[in-house]
Amino acid sequence: MYLALLCAVNQAYGQRERATVIRESNFGILHEVPFLDSLWYFHPGEFPGDKLAATNTVGWDTLHNTVFGKSNAPRRWLGMGWFGLWIRADTGLVNRKLSLRINHDGASEIFVDGKPVGGYGRVGHSALQMQAIRAPGELIPVWFADTRPHLICIRYSNFIGVYPNFLGFQFWIGDYAKRAPIAIANRHLLDYLPMFAAAQLILGLLHFLFFLFYPRQKLNAYYALFVLLIGINGFAVYQYYLTPYPSIQYAAEFSTCVFKVLIMWSAVVLLYVLNYRSVAKWRMAALTGVALLYLAGYSFRFWVLRVNNWDDYFSVAYFVCMMDGLWSVGQVIKRGQKDAWLIGIGVGMVILVYFFAWADVFGIWPYELNSMRLFVMGAGSLILPLCLSLYLALDFARTNQNLTVKLQEVENLSARALAQEAEKTELIATEARRLEQIVQLRTAELKEQADKLLELDAVKSRFFTNITHEFKTPLTLIMNPAKELLYSPDRDKNKNLKLIISNAERLLQLINQLLDLSKVENGLMEVNLAPVDLVALVNLHIFSCESLALQKGITLHFNADRDAFWILADRDKMDKIILNMLSNALKFTDEGKVEVLLRSNEGANNSAFSLTVSDTGKGIPAAKLPYIFTRFYQADPSDTRSAEGTGIGLALTKELVELMDGQILAESSEGMFTKIRIDIPYQVAEAVAETAAEALPDKAFMPMADAVEMVVADEGSPLILLIEDHHELREFIRQSLAGRYRLITAPDGEAGIALGLQHIPNLVITDLMMPRVSGYEVSETLKKDEKTSHIPVIILTAKADLDSRIQGIETGADAYLAKPFDQRELLALIENLITIREQLRLHYSTRDLWLKNTITLPSIEQDFIARIRLAVESHLDEEGYSADQLAADIGLSRTQLHRKLKGLIGQAPGELIRIVRLQYAHDLLERRVATVSEVAYMVGFGSPASFSASFSRHFGFAPSKVVEA
Repeated sequence: MYLALLCAVNQAYGQRERATVIRESNFGILHEVPFLDSLWYFHPGEFPGDKLAATNTVGWDTLHNTVFGKSNAPRRWLGMGWFGLWIRADTGLVNRKLSLRINHDGASEIFVDGKPVGGYGRVGHSALQMQAIRAPGELIPVWFADTRPHLICIRYSNFIGVYPNFLGFQFWIGDYAKRAPIAIANRHLLDYLPMFAAAQLILGLLHFLFFLFYPRQKLNAYYALFVLLIGINGFAVYQYYLTPYPSIQYAAEFSTCVFKVLIMWSAVVLLYVLNYRSVAKWRMAALTGVALLYLAGYSFRFWVLRVNNWDDYFSVAYFVCMMDGLWSVGQVIKRGQKDAWLIGIGVGMVILVYFFAWADVFGIWPYELNSMRLFVMGAGSLILPLCLSLYLALDFARTNQNLTVKLQEVENLSARALAQEAEKTELIATEARRLEQIVQLRTAELKEQADKLLELDAVKSRFFTNITHEFKTPLTLIMNPAKELLYSPDRDKNKNLKLIISNAERLLQLINQLLDLSKVENGLMEVNLAPVDLVALVNLHIFSCESLALQKGITLHFNADRDAFWILADRDKMDKIILNMLSNALKFTDEGKVEVLLRSNEGANNSAFSLTVSDTGKGIPAAKLPYIFTRFYQADPSDTRSAEGTGIGLALTKELVELMDGQILAESSEGMFTKIRIDIPYQVAEAVAETAAEALPDKAFMPMADAVEMVVADEGSPLILLIEDHHELREFIRQSLAGRYRLITAPDGEAGIALGLQHIPNLVITDLMMPRVSGYEVSETLKKDEKTSHIPVIILTAKADLDSRIQGIETGADAYLAKPFDQRELLALIENLITIREQLRLHYSTRDLWLKNTITLPSIEQDFIARIRLAVESHLDEEGYSADQLAADIGLSRTQLHRKLKGLIGQAPGELIRIVRLQYAHDLLERRVATVSEVAYMVGFGSPASFSASFSRHFGFAPSKVVEA
């Protein structure tokens, strides 16, 4: 026992001998000494027996750094322990007031030689028991009465660990008398931060109110956002340095990181708006992308990784973005915008403040001047807001001054205008008096002339009465025999016979093509060779197509390498090949050029000729080009294809070319050109004399001129719009209807829609498959437009399957007539639809049902009637409100409105306005809102007398009867 006691005494004496000596020369310019890496002693947990103080460090572990984290914590550290430090004061510091300062995120109790001298927070054995308080700027006074070793013990706990790499503490001993003024001065500098922030918030709110007052100046809104963010960030910085709670400090540090990103974003956007007014999308996307990247990174750092230091290179991003904003300011200055240099100075100062104060990129601020750095940062952040406020104030002042000048100019112009108006009024009055005298003279002259004209008119009337009686007998004898001839079976005999023969030949051609395909497929087609001049044959077919090419605006050109080319060939098959190639080129070319090239290639062993037909038409898509020689294949099978076809011609051409040991090739580019070439071997033949029949084409294409409009004698007949791309069928229907109805015709759906909207017909007959716009689209377009939604639509088509019929009805068509149709069926259907529409008009015009109950009408017609009524009711008190004004309010021409209303409810616009006025007046009288005279003026009548007369004619009783009832 004696030996153990001796060892303990020696150990304690050795620890005292290793005490750190404090000298005044150690304090330096901060007047304090840090003990961050001095020799410390550590005892985990509490002392045995709940001892609350220590006077020695026997058995304690040694420690050389009290700033530790989870990764480098002292051995056996579980969140609580005792830390001891032996010190000796130099003779110059004996009985001198010294200071102890500690910075931590936990709780501490400080003892000197076993006596408590201070501490912060509440030390506990768990996170629930302890209270973490930080006070890095507070000083604890202490005195040392001698130079012997003294033990400073710190009872410390930190179970929370807000900063995972700072679980320990920092400890300083300084000269209290010199350190206290420095702490007070630092605190005063930090107290300026909330004042700076408050000033920025006031500026931000002020300009936000400016924006609410004048929203067109969006610069105020972006400026308010920028300044408010700076102000809020100022409060966050203040909390980071002075809050006693570590968790709040951690949140404040995260907030400052977030706000510096948002401040950068808002500053650059503000400068963009100043320069561009409307910011380019790519600039905004790039800037916002950088900001979102950093916001996500800071969130990940603080709330997932929870690390203090992280090289994020934000200063580089800040510099690039702000320099882009500074470039925008330079553009504004370059354009000569007044006072824009103020913003340039502000942006430049903000960049300097960030790099030299906020981020301290160059490390020019030592620790002892940190408070001064924060002061400079807070004050510097006011520079750009102040510059912007000054710029906006000057801009507002200039605007106000310009408005004052403009107002003065307007007043001067108004004065001059009033003087000129008075002068004009006097001139007009003088001229009016002169004109009144002239009118009186002219009236007297006209009255005298009118009397003479009345006498002359009476003489003419007697003359026409006598001569009319003399004409009636011979006219009767002429008209009756003419009517008998008109309605005889031979009416239009020659014209109808030509139409029948023309279409029969077309059907025969299709049948012959199908038979030829069948013969080739069964191997029954034979080649009958005979001498043929190929140049002359091609010329014949080109001549037959010239009129069609001329009609479509196509230049047709033929080029051969010789004047005559006699070969042994099958004339009939060559006719079909050449005709199919030419007809396809012309069919699919609207305007442009068709070239035909004939070339012979004579060789030693075999000779062949090539015939090429190229056009500048719509072309064939590359994906469909390999299939154009397939039977019945069509590159465009839609209802809106530009030309008719069966898909037989090119298939037959290929079979015939191959039958004569030749080949056919196709080349095309969509929208550019199409080229068909055949190569066929041949034998030279001797020239023979051609017969007259062979020298002429079988049939030349002679198109008939399209009749745009045909007006019958009776202007009251229903107007029918006929839309049919087939010329002959269009002419046949036109002739069939011409005696009964007025007609306008269109060759395609696009033109038909335009004519329908322009003329508002009583009925529309449309083909289904047409160029550009199909019959479905015609029906849907007309039914959805309020001008034409009431018009019945008949669709004519060869597609008579159930799905096609249903699709036609779904687009709004009223009837679906399949081809071939009976002329009588078409006439009966037209008459039936027009009669039904007339009955509907009569139904709604009777007792003005359109004004009271339109529930059975389609929704688009209900909306149209509602708009009409609203337009009239909004002008009820205007006596001069006319049909022209109503048409303008609805957005239609007067003619369109008249035809629409007559077709829908059987009333003209003027009659409709009168009925709405009278019905509204009836309602007012029933409710006894006013007297009869007052109601008359309220509904737009010029006098009560005219109102009473109109009311009585319409309702059958006087308005006073409504009041008395």
